[in-house]
Formats: sequence, C-alpha cells, structure tokens
Amino acid sequence: MKTKLQHQRGERNLKGFLEILLPFAIILLLFGFSSQKASVTAQPSREISPQIPSFSEEDENLFEVTFIIASVPESTPQDASIYMMGNFNNWLVGDENYRFEKMGNGTYQLTLRMPPNTEIEYLYNLGNYDNIEKDFFGNERENRTYKFEYNLDEVRNEIESW
Repeated sequence: MKTKLQHQRGERNLKGFLEILLPFAIILLLFGFSSQKASVTAQPSREISPQIPSFSEEDENLFEVTFIIASVPESTPQDASIYMMGNFNNWLVGDENYRFEKMGNGTYQLTLRMPPNTEIEYLYNLGNYDNIEKDFFGNERENRTYKFEYNLDEVRNEIESW
C-alpha cells in the first residue's frame, strides 16, 4: 500500500509533468493552426488566374484562334460593342484590344494569337462592369476557359444574359 507521502509525491510529479507538457502541447497546437491558416490564405482565389507568359504578337509560332459569339440576348443594343476580358488582360472591361467585330450575319468575331498550350479564362462584356455576361437566370457565371491546343481553331459561344 502507498503511504500518504508517496501519494503526495506522485501527485506532485504528475503536476510537474503536466506543467511542462501542457505549454508545449498548446504551442504545438497553435503552431498547427497558424500554419494551416497560412496554407489556406496562400492559395489563389477564383478571381486570380494563372499569368499568361509574355510573348510578342509578331512571333510566328503563335496559335491563332477565332472566338465567335453566335447569339446574344435580345436586350443587347443593336449598336453594342462586345469585348472579351480575362486573365490575358487583367480582367479589364471595355479593352479595345479585345473588341469583337460585328459580322453581317449577326455574329461577333475576335481572333486571338497566343503561344501553344496557353490556357485562358475569360468572359464577355459590353464595356462596363454592369454588363458582364451572366447565366440564363441572370446569375454570375463561371469563367469560360480555352486552351490553345490547335492553330486556326474556332470557338463558338452564346451569351445567355447580361
């Protein structure tokens, strides 16, 4: 049987052990949370897209792709200018470098030249932040994507609403 003195020593040893172990456990726990938080915040948000590598438009090795807007919402003004925005122009609306040409058949066309295997994210707009394309129900839509895998390719899209 343990004597009262042995019992008290055991309690003191346990207490001393906990006094040492507990702060280390708390530090490890806090360090784990802070590193987990850092890794979450380091991930890019949906709006931040991979950067397009720099290139010269004169480069003969670029792939040329024509984007065709086959139909637009009825609410689109007849004289509207339609633009493409995306990770290739820092999501700038109304960028004249990415303005579509209205064709006689009612479609809109824009040809882009990019290095092979470049992947872009993009949306269409009417030149201002109030008129960026939406889905059929008027909700924000996911970014469109395209990878320049084929030269002289055509991409046909329909705009559901603004």
